[in-house]
Amino acid sequence: MSFLTIFTPILIVIIVLAFVFELMDSSLGIGFGTAFTPILLIIGYDVSIVVPSVLASELFAGLVSMLFHALLKNVRLGNKRVFRRRRRRRAKVYSLPNGELVKASSNPKLAFDESAKEIEIEEVEEDIIIEDENDIVLGEHDEIEEIKLENGSIIDRFRNLTTDTKVILILSIVGILTSTIAAIINVIFAENIYFNLAVKIYIGIMVFSMGVLILVLRNTKIRFSLKRIFALGALGGFNKGISGGGYRPVTVAGQILAGREGRSALASTTFSKTAVSLFGVLSYIVSHIAINKSIGEVITWDYLDLAPFILIGTVLAAPLGALLTRKVESKWLKLLIGWGTISLGILSIINSTFVYYDIWHIIPKSV
Repeated sequence: MSFLTIFTPILIVIIVLAFVFELMDSSLGIGFGTAFTPILLIIGYDVSIVVPSVLASELFAGLVSMLFHALLKNVRLGNKRVFRRRRRRRAKVYSLPNGELVKASSNPKLAFDESAKEIEIEEVEEDIIIEDENDIVLGEHDEIEEIKLENGSIIDRFRNLTTDTKVILILSIVGILTSTIAAIINVIFAENIYFNLAVKIYIGIMVFSMGVLILVLRNTKIRFSLKRIFALGALGGFNKGISGGGYRPVTVAGQILAGREGRSALASTTFSKTAVSLFGVLSYIVSHIAINKSIGEVITWDYLDLAPFILIGTVLAAPLGALLTRKVESKWLKLLIGWGTISLGILSIINSTFVYYDIWHIIPKSV
């Protein structure tokens, strides 16, 4: 029986901390894994236990968050909708005997033709593309007709998806690939202290830099780019697999820097992070089984013993986080995300350095 299967008072602290950090994570993008992983390491748990347990808890918390983000309409899923709008504009138009139409009553042609008749015309057609029914604004005399989208090829199907859906798919697929590779690397080098230190410093510097960029560019209008989303998916997925954190701060901050609105960035990242966490957990399980079999050791599940306690806190916080995301105004959301990301980067760097040099006091495992 492993230590973690015995309930101790420190596990209550872990549940409370998991709740707090998940609430901050799901509402402001303050990375759960990036913030919570160092704290678990300070308490005294090994990286080989912390990372898979954090990934497993984020998987289930993510499923709950996805449900509430969808219900609160923080994210727009599915296909775009195209409507043809007939806008009726009331305007005085004069019809001349020769069939010519003259709009202005002061037109010189009317002065020489007393037979001109005043009429009204009204037909202006335009196609409008929306991602949500609330996006369309109709005038008093407007009429709309929905146009069926062509979904012949895979490219057409992708093009017709809402922006949120495109972002979720890209972040998920690319993130899964890179997180799987990174998780395998982590399992191989789990006992190398220099490797673990380098990873933590790297994550801290990157997160800090993202926060600075958000604040510097917060008033700059940035054009949205899907190419940047591909890069974010690769980078965030690698961070997640290698350290258990560094996914949400990078992808949320990166999306804002790629031209996305804060609320949409947070909700989209929740969906993609859940998919990445699923494959991250599976990668750890498969890697551990393969390594244990190759060296002839008994297959154990001790590395997931911490997950149930973290899960209690994260699942309770997930719905509240989605609600806060809905309530906070966009301009304040961007500021909070920026400062929170900077603070998180600094904390990660300080923690990694202090723990490495034994400056930070380690809390005993049994209380």
